[in-house]
Amino acid sequence: MRKKIVFILIALVLIVSVGYLWQLKAKGKKRDFSDLKTIEVKRGDIAETVVATGSIYPKAKIEVKSKIGGVVHRFFVEEGDYVKEGDPLAEVVPGATPLEVVKAREELKSAEAEMEKEEQNYRRSKELFNKGLISKKDFESAKTAYFLAEARYYAAKAQLQVLGYRGGKEKRSSPKDKESSEASYAIKSMIVRSPLSGIVLNRDTDEGSAVIPISSASGGTVIMTLGDISEMHFRGDVDEVDVAKIRVGMPVRVHVDSYPDRVFNGELIRISPLGKKKEDVVNFEVRVKFLDDTSPLRVGMSADAEIVIQERKNVLFITEGAIERKDGKAYVYLFDPTTETGKRKKEIKTGISDGIKTEVVEGLKEGDKVVMP
Repeated sequence: MRKKIVFILIALVLIVSVGYLWQLKAKGKKRDFSDLKTIEVKRGDIAETVVATGSIYPKAKIEVKSKIGGVVHRFFVEEGDYVKEGDPLAEVVPGATPLEVVKAREELKSAEAEMEKEEQNYRRSKELFNKGLISKKDFESAKTAYFLAEARYYAAKAQLQVLGYRGGKEKRSSPKDKESSEASYAIKSMIVRSPLSGIVLNRDTDEGSAVIPISSASGGTVIMTLGDISEMHFRGDVDEVDVAKIRVGMPVRVHVDSYPDRVFNGELIRISPLGKKKEDVVNFEVRVKFLDDTSPLRVGMSADAEIVIQERKNVLFITEGAIERKDGKAYVYLFDPTTETGKRKKEIKTGISDGIKTEVVEGLKEGDKVVMP
């Protein structure tokens, strides 16, 4: 009986010992926090910016129109060609109707008859003046009437030639060839010339297209569009919420869709004083002058401009998404494997943010691990 009791006591001691050892092992076992996503506090540059969305524009863009109506007979340039001020761009030929031609012929006959009559009167007056039978005043009046009638005749003849002109290289005339000179001058006025030095951005009409001239009643037909690309600039829109943050002179980084790995530096030179409302959203136009080489750029390219409000170099930062903000304070959860949850809450002081990265002023050090929510 006594041996039985001893065996029972020994068994109880063993059971208690095993249980105690198992508890110690459980307490010392490392907790698993693999489900926690952490980020590291790093050091780098942060810039607070306002983004403007827009396009690349030339220094000047001009719509070329004709002073006379008619039909585009030919072009002297193609899209993309460089032209100098005064270079010929296109030739516009008057599109005369049969009625206009008939009327011009009648006017020419009338002008010719009037000129012949005034010429006879002038010759007769000259003979009488030389004989002293009429005054100098009467002679000068007859002379003036003849010269005016002659001018009307040549003008009418030139008009008929112009109406019948169908394009081509006009005949050169000598100063004495008054008849050809009148028509040549009129034909030369059909040549539309470049008002500036630049490139042909677009040909807005085709050969054979009808052209309406510039007048008080009409803006006229756009024949082509020219651009002065000696200076390119960015033009875009900023939301009214952000426009109060920016000012002229701020540095700008322009990102062009066609060059995703390149940044074009610039300077903000203009903020429109008038907002434009579209779909209940008010935007203000801004303009940026480039400080870098713009030769790779093309007019109309889509671009975004980051207007730098303030910038910090070599500062501590963490992802904005790791910060919890409450009652005007900022908190993060530091990774701490000694706690039950593997993290502990800590208040920090933040600086500027670019929307993705946020500057850490106080509360963390480089290399700290922060748990993402």
